[in-house]
Amino acid sequence: MPRARRSAKSTATATQPVDAASQSDLAYARLREAIIALELQPGQMYSETHLASFAKLGRTPVREALHRLIREELVTPRRNRGIQITPIDIIRHLQLLDVRRALEQLLVDRASKHATQDERRIMLQLATDTEAAIASNNMVKLLHLNSQVQDLKVQAAHNEILTSTMDLFYGLSRRFWFAYAPHIEGSRESASLLHVKTLRCIAIGNRDEAIQATNELMDFLESFTRRTIDLKVRI
Repeated sequence: MPRARRSAKSTATATQPVDAASQSDLAYARLREAIIALELQPGQMYSETHLASFAKLGRTPVREALHRLIREELVTPRRNRGIQITPIDIIRHLQLLDVRRALEQLLVDRASKHATQDERRIMLQLATDTEAAIASNNMVKLLHLNSQVQDLKVQAAHNEILTSTMDLFYGLSRRFWFAYAPHIEGSRESASLLHVKTLRCIAIGNRDEAIQATNELMDFLESFTRRTIDLKVRI
């Protein structure tokens, strides 16, 4: 089995005490983050024992976490072989974006109507922080902010069914972005500015403009995905 790369962040948090009730959630968070960040490599096989060692948790919470990751199509169990990290599939990703577009429209519609005043304030702050990260060329912070933006939009919709549905898309989408964005110049900045536009429209309750901005973002992501077909990059 290949050795998974460990990030400083995951190493730093691995030794913190965890109560039994939260171990499954922690295993899920650690493994999901590692898959998205490509520390657990697409297409590779890992044993359950290896993943438990990687997460620094027992096999039972890791097994429970794997059930959730299977549902999100981030891993696939292979009989008598172990757990495969789902390979990145560009064509399948285009299909994902096709479905995600309609859900994103619904998401910003609901967020525009139902976001609290505090959530709207945070949206405006995230928009400002994103512009600052672009100006300072801080790509690491920009990736982190983009994740915060997506999570806040889902939260602001205040719809549990929509939240659980979007979770099925965001893991694969974030991994694809993490894998290819560094190889297409200007992609992170362009997508981030569209996030900023969407956030500000939601924050002021402008539903129609928020949906339009979301469509622009989805158009960009589809174009970005098609451009990766011609990249000479092995992920």
